[in-house]
Amino acid sequence: MHAALLEAVVLVPGGEDGLAADLRAGTRREGAIELPRLPGIAAGTWRRMSRLARLVATAASPLASESVPVVFGTAIGEIVPTARFQQRLYTEGADRASPLAFQNSVYNAPAGHLSIALGLKGASETISAGGATGLACLLRAMALLERHEQVLVVAGDDANPSLARACELNGLPARGEAVAACLIGRSGGPRIHLEVGPAPLSRHTALPLEGELAAVPGSVPIEACLGLSPSSGLAALLALRHDGGTVVDVDGPRTIGVSISP
Repeated sequence: MHAALLEAVVLVPGGEDGLAADLRAGTRREGAIELPRLPGIAAGTWRRMSRLARLVATAASPLASESVPVVFGTAIGEIVPTARFQQRLYTEGADRASPLAFQNSVYNAPAGHLSIALGLKGASETISAGGATGLACLLRAMALLERHEQVLVVAGDDANPSLARACELNGLPARGEAVAACLIGRSGGPRIHLEVGPAPLSRHTALPLEGELAAVPGSVPIEACLGLSPSSGLAALLALRHDGGTVVDVDGPRTIGVSISP
């Protein structure tokens, strides 16, 4: 199975410049992704979006077209709206729980906001595959190329206080955030293929409640650069598109290895 990378957008703290080198060197990217409102999205629509939904729209909007199918992935989901809904539900009662927070708490909410904001009418799927979510989305999109000329893939998780606290309590590295999008097709630019090359990038740190994680031998930890952001495998792979490389995503006993060559 293989695909061609047509276009890509990578959102990480500090921007994409120098990201491939920082990933390979394990240089930590501090801070959060800068997120100004997209000029093409109405203020009311933007206001109803969570931070994760805004990141997804920012990454995907330059690549989206009305009929392109979308595969969206998030490992953690909409923690902030979920926490907001549950807080009011338990402290103020069911009659005070926020309907907006509830509808934004489901995993596919960012994909729904993306479709509304950009007027997308193609098929849409949402995938959550733990620490392998980033590349699992890409594999699903590659399979869809059997029926579609192009597929839009977008995956990521945002940093937020709830997850930062969970990492702190579990003695884990600081949470990071990364959201990436790519448009793939049957032919065109850099080639994406299923194999593992030398010195891949991979995750070395287990997520909360994941249990022991066996690191890929000879791999460089993605979290050393981007923090513990479980969907960041897609961002890491796209960062390597100019000079090639491999990323391995891990979720329990499952591993997904994907290489990209210019």
